[in-house]
Amino acid sequence: MSLKKFIAQENRVAELWGKGNPAWTVFPTKTEELTAAHKKELANRLLSALSPENLCCDGELRGAKLRAKSIMLNTAKADLEALGQKVEWDMADFA
Repeated sequence: MSLKKFIAQENRVAELWGKGNPAWTVFPTKTEELTAAHKKELANRLLSALSPENLCCDGELRGAKLRAKSIMLNTAKADLEALGQKVEWDMADFA
């Protein structure tokens, strides 16, 4: 399940950069323990990671590595959607 891999990746970043900062979310490692707020935050992070600039690291990532990253993120997106969370931009967030 790529969602678990994505969660582990996000938790590693939070451990490195978010110590003592409540704005950095650390997610439960078991998907059944994810709250609605966790799922929404993960959806937003997946959408950000799937943006062209982030997906290809501003053009630095190409070929097989880019395909592998895209597959992992899109599979994580599908996993999250299977848990009932829409993974799409909510225009109300931009109002």
